[in-house]
Amino acid sequence: MRCLIVDDDPLICDLLEHFCSKVDAITELTTTNSGFESVNLLSQHTFDLVLLDYDLPDMSGKEILEIISKDTAVIMITSHKDFASESYDYEQIVDFLVKPIEFPRFFKGIQKVTQKLPTPAPENKQLFIKDGTQLIKVELDKVLFIKSAGNYAELYFEDRKVMTLMTLKELEQKLPSHFQRVHRSCIVNINHIESISNNDIHIKGEEIAISSSYEKELMKKISLLN
Repeated sequence: MRCLIVDDDPLICDLLEHFCSKVDAITELTTTNSGFESVNLLSQHTFDLVLLDYDLPDMSGKEILEIISKDTAVIMITSHKDFASESYDYEQIVDFLVKPIEFPRFFKGIQKVTQKLPTPAPENKQLFIKDGTQLIKVELDKVLFIKSAGNYAELYFEDRKVMTLMTLKELEQKLPSHFQRVHRSCIVNINHIESISNNDIHIKGEEIAISSSYEKELMKKISLLN
């Protein structure tokens, strides 16, 4: 699962990150202490689970719930025991945890989420993309990286590049897990990364900058491959 933690309390964030690290089902983890930033993250990425604080200083948990896709599971983090009855008004909410949070109760909530999620389909190895009037079959393992070109995207291979009418966000939904966005305008195939230095990724002679907002997620995914 791809998980997003939204909580303004650094201690709670650290605790939830620690708990998540103990759960094999959670393969990617992103953390923010800002409601507004969480909205941007939710618009740019697909998450299977959101651990959402009920009380945020810049935006309420209720307001964020109105934005979260109904296909995304939410576990509310709250100090309000009376939120239980109100939680049934939101399809996304699978469980709610009352602070202070202990791991057994947290894990019980994760189990509820995994039972709700559909069995994942096999990851795509090939993809048909529209290039002008043609549909071109692309071997995804051979793609080095993908860059945004306005409302289009360019797929870079060792010997060529292919432009598609799909946007970067549309492509991201179809890519297997070894692809990672490293900048709002670039996704890389981490299997082709040769080195990382000075916040730059090196792939076949190309240097690709890593945005600070994606660095943690990239490093988390790389560590899972080791």
